[in-house]
Amino acid sequence: MNSRLLASVFGLAALSVVSTMAVAQEDPIKAREELMEEIGDQMKILGPMAQGKADYDAAKAAAALEKISANAADFPNHFPEGSDQGKTEALPAIWENKADFEAKSKQLSDDAKAAVTAAAGGLEAFKPAFGQMASNCKSCHEKYRKPS
Repeated sequence: MNSRLLASVFGLAALSVVSTMAVAQEDPIKAREELMEEIGDQMKILGPMAQGKADYDAAKAAAALEKISANAADFPNHFPEGSDQGKTEALPAIWENKADFEAKSKQLSDDAKAAVTAAAGGLEAFKPAFGQMASNCKSCHEKYRKPS
């Protein structure tokens, strides 16, 4: 009897975890917040390298830039109609000018890919590529994100 009870408890716990994951995947606001948070985490690696506050590591830079590129490419997929409601920092301008928003996301992804190539050339090659990518982040935030 105890083994059946234990198996039931584990089964319910597993079902709960799977259900939570499914809800998170269906929540576009949560999905895009997670993508942006990951981009922010990567910028915390890259920014100090570009500023000379951390040792330059081409492999770490490339990995961070690859993650930014992938997230930026996926980001526009999480703005379906109606997802402007609720707790979100997204401005209505995203839905009003979706093509521009998608173009900015693609540009960020492309610039991050270009920075991967530049990163292999050392810090002096990395800095301007990183600066270009970072300026794209800023311009998109200014136009499409509520001020914090």
